[in-house]
Amino acid sequence: MSAQPGGSEQQRAIRVVAADDHAAYLRATTETLTRAGLDVVGVSTTGQGAIDDVRTYAPDVALVDLRMPGLSGTDVARAVCARYPGTRVVILSVYTDEEIVQLALEAGATAYVTKDSAPEEIVRAVFRAAGGQATRPG
Repeated sequence: MSAQPGGSEQQRAIRVVAADDHAAYLRATTETLTRAGLDVVGVSTTGQGAIDDVRTYAPDVALVDLRMPGLSGTDVARAVCARYPGTRVVILSVYTDEEIVQLALEAGATAYVTKDSAPEEIVRAVFRAAGGQATRPG
């Protein structure tokens, strides 16, 4: 499987862990990521589950909802960046307030994408994050 649409078949697919406490949104997101050629290796409904999946699967990217019970996406970003620097964090949220976005990025998230973004924009943010490129709303 190629790492990007149109990429070489010899490249390893980008591995992704996804976490969101809304099951239907999580299912739709993982289906979108899979259709785009990304390898979804872990799925969780909690922040701690996301951290556990990062430890278990060593993904390239963790796509994490900002607001979840227990650990928030910001908490996950902070923990993942400190313990697993090979994994980039993309925060996915309904919130667009600049202060919230800035706090997520300061916690170590590479990207911040809103849930009302087109599915292609979310996929693009994951590909960009895997390559170390930042994405911000707006």
